[in-house]
Formats: sequence, C-alpha cells, structure tokens
Amino acid sequence: MKILSNIWNGFLNVFGIRKNSKYVKNYLNEANMKSGIFMSFVIFVLEIWLVIRQMNKYVIPKISGGMNGFEALFKYTSLYFVMMFFGAAMFMYSLQYISKKKSMSKMIVPIVFAGLSIALCCLLPFEFSYKSIVLNPAIDAVTIQGILKLFFYAAVFLFDVGIIFSSIYRYRGGKRASLSSVMVISLFALVCLAFGVMVSYGDFISSKVYSDINLGVDSKGNDVIKDVIANDKSNKQIICFLMFTIYIGCLLIWNPLISIGILGILFLGFFFLLNHVADLGGRIVPEGDQVNYITFFISLAMVAVSIYNQRLSEAKKDEELEELATKDKLTGLMSFEYFILQVRDRIETYNIQKSDSVYLFINVTNFKVYNDQKGFEQGNEFLKTIGQIIAGVFNELSLVCRQSDDHFVVFAYNKNIVEKINEINEKIRALDQDIKPGIMVGAYEVYNPNDDPRYCVEKARYAYSALKHENNGSIILYYDEQMHDDYLMVQYVVSHIDEAIEKGYLKTYYQPVVWSKGRALCGAEALARWIDPKFGFLSPGKFIPALENARVVYKLDKEVLRLVCQDIRYNLDNGLPVLPVSINFSRADFGIIDIVDVVKSTVEQYNIPHELLHIEITESALTDDEDILKLTINRLHENGFATWLDDFGSGYSSFNVLKDYEFDVLKLDMKFLTGFSDNKKARSLIKSVINMADQIGMKTLCEGVETMEQAAFLEEASCGRLQGYLYGKPLSYQEIMDRIANGDFALSDDILIEKKKR
Repeated sequence: MKILSNIWNGFLNVFGIRKNSKYVKNYLNEANMKSGIFMSFVIFVLEIWLVIRQMNKYVIPKISGGMNGFEALFKYTSLYFVMMFFGAAMFMYSLQYISKKKSMSKMIVPIVFAGLSIALCCLLPFEFSYKSIVLNPAIDAVTIQGILKLFFYAAVFLFDVGIIFSSIYRYRGGKRASLSSVMVISLFALVCLAFGVMVSYGDFISSKVYSDINLGVDSKGNDVIKDVIANDKSNKQIICFLMFTIYIGCLLIWNPLISIGILGILFLGFFFLLNHVADLGGRIVPEGDQVNYITFFISLAMVAVSIYNQRLSEAKKDEELEELATKDKLTGLMSFEYFILQVRDRIETYNIQKSDSVYLFINVTNFKVYNDQKGFEQGNEFLKTIGQIIAGVFNELSLVCRQSDDHFVVFAYNKNIVEKINEINEKIRALDQDIKPGIMVGAYEVYNPNDDPRYCVEKARYAYSALKHENNGSIILYYDEQMHDDYLMVQYVVSHIDEAIEKGYLKTYYQPVVWSKGRALCGAEALARWIDPKFGFLSPGKFIPALENARVVYKLDKEVLRLVCQDIRYNLDNGLPVLPVSINFSRADFGIIDIVDVVKSTVEQYNIPHELLHIEITESALTDDEDILKLTINRLHENGFATWLDDFGSGYSSFNVLKDYEFDVLKLDMKFLTGFSDNKKARSLIKSVINMADQIGMKTLCEGVETMEQAAFLEEASCGRLQGYLYGKPLSYQEIMDRIANGDFALSDDILIEKKKR
C-alpha cells in the first residue's frame, strides 16, 4: 500500500494536480510571461520579414501591373501586419509585467499596438471581399477556411481588448492584476492556436484540393467538380501549425494536465478537419505522417510536463529562500527588511501621492507583564495572535511586519485608521481580561512619497514615544509639525555628538549636595549640559533621550566622567577643595560598554582616589538584564566605588530592588515631595522609607528639595543628604568654585580633612 501511495503521490506531483501556494502560482505566471517576451519577439521579427518579403514579391509587382495600391497592400500584407502588431503588443505588455514598475508610458505603448491591431481587424470585410466562392462539393473546405479566418480575427480582437484592459487595470493598481495577466497570456495562446490552424489548414486545402480541379455543369446548370487531380504538394506550412502548438505547450504551464488536454484537443480537432470535413476522395494527411504527428504530440506533452516540473522545483526552492529572507520567524509576518523593500515597491507601483498612505508604529502595552506571568512560550503565541489580528484588520493592500519584540509596523492607505486601531485594541484587550493588554500607536502620514521608508517609520515611532510620555489616555497620535521640529533636533543631536565632544560643546555642571544636619556642602552631582554654537543651551531633556534611543548615550556618559576626573585632578593639583561627585550612567550603557572598565581606566588615567566618585544607577535600569547589573554593582564595590540607587520610588519594583541589590546610598525621587504640604501620607511614607533604608544599612539622600519646610522635615526624619534648588541650581565648574571661595557654601569638615590630607 505504501508503494501505491508513493506512486499516486508522485503522479499528483508530476502532473500538477496538487494545489500550489500563491507564491508558486505567481512564479509560474511570471515564467509564462517571460516565455511570452521571447515568443512575441520572434513573431514580431518574423512578421516584419514577411511584410518586407510580400512587398517585394507581390505588392510592388502588382501595383506596377496596374492593381489598386490599397487592394494590393491589403490583399498580400494585411494578415502579416495584424500579426506584427499583435506580437508587438504582447512583447511590450510582457516587459511591463516583468519590470513591475508602473508608468504612464509603459501602459500606453502596448495599448497603442493593440489599437493598431484592432483597427486592422475592423477591415475584416475587405478580407472576405477578395475571396471567390465556388459552388461545388469543395464548398465545405472553403467555408471552414473562412470560419477559421473569422475565428482568428475574433481571437486577435479579444486579445487586443484584453491587453488594453489589463494594462489600464495594472496601472491603476487593480487587486487582481496577476489574474488579468493570465487572461492575456491565454488569449495570446489562443491567437497563436488560431493562426497556426488557419495557415496550415489553408495550405493543405490549397495544395491538395485546388491544385488541379476540372469543373463541369450538372443537369440544372450548377457548377460541379467533375475530376480532382490530387497534385500533392509538400504542405510545408504544417510547420506553422506545429510551431504554434509548441507555443501553446510552452506558454500554458500552470498545470500539465491542462496543457496536455489543450494540445490533445488541438491535434484531434485539426486532424478531424483535415481528414473528414475536407475529405474530397482521400485522406489529406498520409497515414505515415499521422504516426509522426502523434509522436510529435506525445513528445510535446512530455516537454510540457518537464517544463512544469522544472519550474515548480525552482519555484519551491525560491519560496523557501524567500521565506527565510522575508518572513519573521515568530509571527509569519514580513520581516522588517523585506517590509521596507515592499513599501518602496508599493509606492513606485501604485504611484502613491501625498497623504494617500500612513505608517503606523504599534507597541503592545502590558506585554512584559503578560510574558512574566505566562512565560515566554505563551508570550510568543500571544505575539503570533496579535500579528494575525493586525494583519486581519488591515486589508491585503496594506503591509504588516513585526519590527522587533512587541513592536509592529504597518503601511496602509490613510482611511479609517482610527477606527481600525480601536478595533485592533478591543480585540487584543479581549484576549486577557486580567492583564488587559492593548496597543499604543504612533502614526506618520506620507507627505513625500520619495522619503526613505526607514525615516518614515522612525517618525511614526517618535510619535509613539511622544504619546507614551503624554499618557493622556489616547492610543494613537499623529506626527505633527512640533514633533517634526523635535525630531530634527533629535537627528541633529545624534549626528553631532562626536563633534560636541571633540570641540568642547559638552560641559559638566554640578548641583550641590548638603548634609541635612548643618547644611554643610558635602558633595555634588555631575550633570551634562550641551552649549551648541547653532542652537545655544540645549536642555538635557532634548539630547539625553535622543542619545539613549540611538544607543550612543555612552559617549556622553564617558565624556562627563572624563570632565569630572579632569576637574578633580585640577583641584588636587592646586590645593583647592575637592568635592565627592556622583555620576549617572544610563541604563542603555550597561548592554553596550563595560562600565567598570570605563570608570576604572578613566580614574587611573587621572589618578583620582576611588572614594571621590559615586556611581548612580537608576531604578528603571534594574528591570533590564539583572545578571549584568548585579555583576556590575559587585565589581564596582570590589574596585572601591560607592553605588547609589537613583530615582527610588519612580517604578513599581522598588522594594524588590532593595532586597536583591547592594547599594550604598538610596536616593529618593523628587516625586515623593509632590503635594508634601497637604499630603500626610507623603510624610509618613518618606519617614518609613528612610527608616527602612537605615535598618538595611543604606544611607539616604532626597533630591528636589525646594522649601525650608521640606528641609526641616527631612532633617527630622533622619535623611542624611539633601539636594535641590533650595541649595543651588546646577552650576558650572567655575561658578561652584567661585561660590565656595566666596563663602556661599559652608564646607563639610570631611571635605576640609580630605583636602588637608592631600
């Protein structure tokens, strides 16, 4: 049974009975169009040669002999001109199809040739006016010959109409453009079939029957054939029939059984015409030749099967390679790189204009929570489902891909976008009633179709980032002019960070830190400032997030570290007060550089005591790679650097952080002081946090102190250090040194002792 099953499956595969994928169908269709290019070119060139031949052999001599010029030209060349324009129309259409780049000129050229062919078809009545009608037993053959010619002209007319329709349809971006091309190639094959049968049949009839006919008159006075002398010529134009059957066999390769069926009907029908309808006393096709033609049919059928299977094998290999290169392995959607290519092709193909389309950057909200609770395997299945939902809401003319993680990108027509986004959001929220996932979307309308798609996706992503920071309850935000200005600033920052470092545009400012008891100056926090020659003083809120998103913020942090070490070294060398300085490292740095090696090498370069530098790590950074962070913190401690936990209270896992990580100082986020005067809970919470930190061996610092009331409360609550505008805004190095020299700050005894030791 297994052997029979294998044989049956092999039969199904070889003869194309199994259903092919859409990719394979398109591949086979394109292969047919490529064959159409070659075959139509052959027809075009051959017909040009025949027109020239007919002109020299018949037209010019007939005109010289007194025949009307139009009559001579039409009688001896009309058929060749029809075929010439027919071949030219198919050739240009096939080139247009293969190129896939739509333009007005590429649409018009095949339409022009098809129009010329239609014009000649409209002259069909003139063609029949030159045929003499002989009322005798041969009338059947003559009639069949006329019917075949009529069928040929009808096929040409249908083909020309098909070319015109399909060219316009493809140019206008029709949904079934590939199906229209199937229609064209089928009509092309039909014309070839009609031409081959018509020419070969006419040749057989004229050479076999009408080579020598003796006419007589019957008792009623009607003309009759009294004797037929079968002067059997070579019937060379049977080659025309055979050539065009080859065209049929090589063009219609969608399914071998269809090809074989068409060829079989064609051969049987043609021989039926020759041997029965036109039988005038003996078979026209010799018996030996019939065997040869049957052998030719079998050979041609096998060629069709061979071509199909060769193309099928190539198509499947290409499909596999394309899937690897073009599909996202997890969701089955487009990969981002292939998405970019498809967008460019879509814009060129459909001549997309300003505001016709929109880019959407879609982020799944609460996906991390879902992943943590359900596990990575279910998380992956969840992403697959979300991808299917997004692709299902946007129709087949849209492009959808997964860019990375839980981020999806869509290129779609700019119609009913908000409604579709709301529909997607509702479907995703319905997937889990407890976690309540959803989406947030940044949108960018296509203002300039020639813009790089990557550039447009980044703008949509920028709009999403703005929406995320606004947190106003909306789930979609369009990129606008203000965002455009901000985006240009982001691009400027990222592209000029190296220049800013090289030319000294980056400066280090210091915000004073004081002891809560006595308010003596005990240190400072180093803050980056960018003083640009073009834009002036840039806010950290403009350049730090931009550098973080571009993953080059480490350049800024390394430069701040270098400048701090340089200033400390200067004070040490010149007997000036030396302040311990805390330095922030972005969460983005941990996955890009080895922070411990950077700090250690810079400190050693300037010969700075390690206890003068404190490394601040934000709480949000601790949600990334825990292993790397724990290792980094331990290594910093081993090398004598204190670590501070910055922005405590800004996230949702603060108490786990205190349990899992070893920090020297807990730095309370300024949000704790919001509503301080009126909110009794805030006071109790701050006291509890300070007390808890003390119990686990951590010192405390509160930033954002702006009033004496806040300072007094924090001192009472035993918060060790204070920082905020009450004690000074961030100052340049020279400004803070001047204020120390002027006595504006009372220096901590620790600082003075450290200075004397050096």
